[in-house]
Amino acid sequence: MDLRSIHGPIILEIPSDPSGLFLVRCLVERLAKRMGYEETIVSQMILAVDEACTNVIRHAYGNSPDQRIVLTFHVKEDRLEIHVRDFGTPPDPERLRPRDLRELRPGGLGLHFIRKSMDEVHFEEARGGGGLLRLIKYRSPQTEGGK
Repeated sequence: MDLRSIHGPIILEIPSDPSGLFLVRCLVERLAKRMGYEETIVSQMILAVDEACTNVIRHAYGNSPDQRIVLTFHVKEDRLEIHVRDFGTPPDPERLRPRDLRELRPGGLGLHFIRKSMDEVHFEEARGGGGLLRLIKYRSPQTEGGK
């Protein structure tokens, strides 16, 4: 498969059950490797998307395993865009800030990892309710695509 021949987005819809996140991790890994991202970047992207989905499960759906998460992958010449769409309770904008890393306590680092791993992170309330998180990772000029 030559990635330059992909026309239109790749869409993956999964249940809000953590056991299904392996599908997301596999798709991110295979797609990012195929696009020529370095191994460390691929690992960071997997972590970011996994963390985004975990946040949806926890916060938008209150750990309910019977809801839906829709991931849309846009393969572009210069980047990979991953949209994570939920249909749950939108978060309080004040809670969309990573916590101070000097605070010693478990949890609360998901947004930090997401922002450190991706080049752009945008959250918006989606039409019809829920949220849309747009994650963008640009390809470096030396990255060869379509392998």
